[in-house]
Amino acid sequence: MPEPSKPANPSRHPPWLTVTLAAVLAGALDLGFAFIWYGRQGVGGELLLRGIASGVLGASAFTLGSWTPALGAALHFCITLCAAFTYYFASRSLEVLARRPLLCGSAFGVAVYIAMHFVVLPLSRVHFRLPSLYNVIGELFSHIFFFGIVIALGVAGASRGLLTAAEVSRSHEPT
Repeated sequence: MPEPSKPANPSRHPPWLTVTLAAVLAGALDLGFAFIWYGRQGVGGELLLRGIASGVLGASAFTLGSWTPALGAALHFCITLCAAFTYYFASRSLEVLARRPLLCGSAFGVAVYIAMHFVVLPLSRVHFRLPSLYNVIGELFSHIFFFGIVIALGVAGASRGLLTAAEVSRSHEPT
């Protein structure tokens, strides 16, 4: 009689949790980098977060109450979660995304940078401005190493814990 089915590895986290943790880490690293990068240029963290919130609130984000920076942080992490789960769901069809996290994560970081600057920001209430080459280089560095690769590594980790239904059923067939 075959042994009752057991989870492949009961100590592994569910994929959604691993992807969520990777998104939170990527968001924190990216935001931390921005605080340091723009802080060295005289832009404080609160102003940076108000700038993010201005995508929804417009110029009034800079004059509204103390909740506005919290909204900016929430929006930043919401975008990060959406990006991470987009990458995860794409990796279900394009397995290379999970198999080659450094290469694909780098490309994903660049793609997110381009999408944010040339699609999301122009559609928001933020007035488009071309960033300096210095800031483009810094932001690309952050998007590649702290955002894209971190998310891709998280997705790769989540993907290693998944078995397809066929693999599970084959593992319980008598030999």
